Amino acid sequence: MDNFIKKLEKFITPAANWLSRNKVIQAISKGLMNTMPIIMIGAIASVFQNIPIPAYQHFSSNTFWGVILTTIVNVTTNMLALYVIAAISYAYAGSYKLDKFVCSLLALMDFFIVTPLNTSGKGMAKVTNLPLDWLGAKGLFTAMIIAIVTTLIYRFIVEKNLIIKMPDSVPPFVSKSFAAIIPGFVTVIIFGLVAFLFALTPYHDMHNAIYSIIQVPLSHIGTSVWASALIYLLSGLCWFFGIHGIAVISVVMPIWIGADVANVSALAAGKAAPNIITYNWINAVSSPGGSGATIGLIILATFFAKSKRYRSLGKLAIVPSIFNINEPVVFGVPMVLNAIMAIPFILTPVINVFLGYFLTILKILPVSNGVGSMGLPILMNSFLCGGWRLMIFQIVTIFISIAIYYPFFKILDNRELKAESK
Repeated sequence: MDNFIKKLEKFITPAANWLSRNKVIQAISKGLMNTMPIIMIGAIASVFQNIPIPAYQHFSSNTFWGVILTTIVNVTTNMLALYVIAAISYAYAGSYKLDKFVCSLLALMDFFIVTPLNTSGKGMAKVTNLPLDWLGAKGLFTAMIIAIVTTLIYRFIVEKNLIIKMPDSVPPFVSKSFAAIIPGFVTVIIFGLVAFLFALTPYHDMHNAIYSIIQVPLSHIGTSVWASALIYLLSGLCWFFGIHGIAVISVVMPIWIGADVANVSALAAGKAAPNIITYNWINAVSSPGGSGATIGLIILATFFAKSKRYRSLGKLAIVPSIFNINEPVVFGVPMVLNAIMAIPFILTPVINVFLGYFLTILKILPVSNGVGSMGLPILMNSFLCGGWRLMIFQIVTIFISIAIYYPFFKILDNRELKAESK
C-alpha cells in the first residue's frame, strides 16, 4: 500500500502543483468566481420569470414586473461574457502586478472589435447594434482567450518599456492613461487583423469559429458524467496529498459555469434546460459538507464518536460543514495522507455524481435550472438549483455519506479511544 501511494504521489503531485501555480488557470478560476454574483442575480431573475402559475404569468406579462425581470436577465446572464472578460483580465494582470483596470478596459475593447455587429433598416432608418448572441454563454471562451491574450500583449509592451512616459510632475493617474495608449493601439491592430482574417473563413467571425471548433466539443466532453467523475476522483487524490482540489476543478469550471448559464438562458426563453451536469448542480449533488462529501463523517463524529478528540472535532466542524466549508475536517482528522480515509473521501462524491446523473436521466430528478451558490448552506443550495426533488436527493446523499464513512470512521475512533484510555 505504501509503495502504491508513493508511486501515485509521484504522478499526481507534480501535475496538481503545476495546475495550482499556472497563472492562466488561476486567473480564469478567480475571474469566474468573481462573476458569481452576476450569475446568481440573473439566475434568480430567470426563476421568477418562469414560475409556472398562469395567474402569475399573466400578471408578469402585462405589468412592468415582467419588463424588469427581462432587463435583469439581459444585463446579467445574456451579457456574462463582458463581466467574465473584465474579471479574468483583472485577475491575470494582478498576477503580474500590471495595471489591472487598464487591462480590463483594453480586453473589453478587443472583445468588441471581434464581435460582429448587426445592421437593420435602410436609409435614415438604418440601425447598427450589438447582438446579445455572443455576449452571453456562447461568447465565454472567446472572452477568456481575449482576456488572457490582451493582458499578455500589454505585459510584453510594458516590460519592453514601449510606453509613453510623462514627467514626474504629472499626476500618476494621467501618466497611467498615457502609458496605456501604445498598448491599446497595438491590441486594436492585432485583434482588428484577427477579425478580418476570420471574416475570410467559412465561420465569418472569431466568435463563431471558437464556439464551433472549441466550445461545443469541450462542453460535450466536460459535461459528461464520466469526465465529471474523473475530475472528482482527481480532486480527491489532490486533497489526499495535501493539494487543494480546486487545482483540478478549475480546469473544467468554465465549462460547468457555461452550462449553468446555458440552462438559465434556455429556461428564460421558455425552452428545456440542455445540461444535466453544471457547476451549481454538481456542487449540490456531489459533495454535501464540502470536498469528499464529509458531512456524513461530521455527523458521525458529532453524535456517535466515543473518543473525545473526534467528538470535539465534530462539534467544531458541523456548522462550517453545513455551509460546505470542510477545511476543519480535511486538516483536523486529517484527511491528508490518511490511508484509512482515502477510500470514502475520494469515492463518495463520485458515487453521488453517478447516482444523481442517472436519476436525472430517468427523470426522477429535475435538470438544473442553473441557480445556486457555493456560499449557501446544504439543502438551500439544492432547493434553489432543482426544487424539492433535488433537495430530497441531497438528503439521500447525506445518508450515503454516513453509510460509506461509518466503517472507516469506527476504525479511527476506536484507535483514538484506545490511545486516550492509556
